[in-house]
Amino acid sequence: MKNNEATIFVFIASIIIGLLIAMNLGFEGNRNFLDVKQYDLAYNERSKLYSELNNLKQQYFDSTSKLKKYDSGDVKKNKVLEEIQNEVSENNIILGKSDVKGTGIKITLEDGISDINEYSTEQLIHDRDIMQVINDLRSAGAEAISVNGQRIVYDNYALCNGAPIDLNGVKIVVPFYIDAIGNKDVLYNYLTLESTYIKKLKFRQVKINIIKSDDIKILAYTGKYKYLYMDAINKEK
Repeated sequence: MKNNEATIFVFIASIIIGLLIAMNLGFEGNRNFLDVKQYDLAYNERSKLYSELNNLKQQYFDSTSKLKKYDSGDVKKNKVLEEIQNEVSENNIILGKSDVKGTGIKITLEDGISDINEYSTEQLIHDRDIMQVINDLRSAGAEAISVNGQRIVYDNYALCNGAPIDLNGVKIVVPFYIDAIGNKDVLYNYLTLESTYIKKLKFRQVKINIIKSDDIKILAYTGKYKYLYMDAINKEK
């Protein structure tokens, strides 16, 4: 804005000089007479300067009006609203309150069967097994996880004991379908090649199937968030 004002001042000074020439006045106060050709040139120059000045005034007015809109008008309000909506959307994704999709892996866990067609305790899948697999997925960088369609968030993966398993108020039973969104190669290699809980489950002869996928959809968490011990800190300026 300061540059525009400086430009205007320069042109005003130019106009003054042009007027002095047009009125046949010198800087020392001596009157000079112009012939017809010189007068026409001076008149045209003055007209040109007036036109440029009017254009600059219009640009100045347009820029000032636009600035006022950004400062206090609808444009600023809409911009702030858009930023707030984007922030809310990002927070909902992080909190698990939005449906998401992406690449990742799909895991199927089922109880094992002994040679005598009877279930062994070690071959049964318990809530702690699901918890450990979820922890491994998080360690591998999973950005979203669901178990049998139920979204896993920070406070709901402490599953209840017993069968069926209680998750988000929903009773789920074997087989357990665990979907995880993230880098599919990293997730797969971490679970299958490293010393993770999946290795222990395989040793217990639990049925396990892990596949990579380019199209995983995980629905939003619909439960309520519980805060029992923490509260926001009010920062005083």
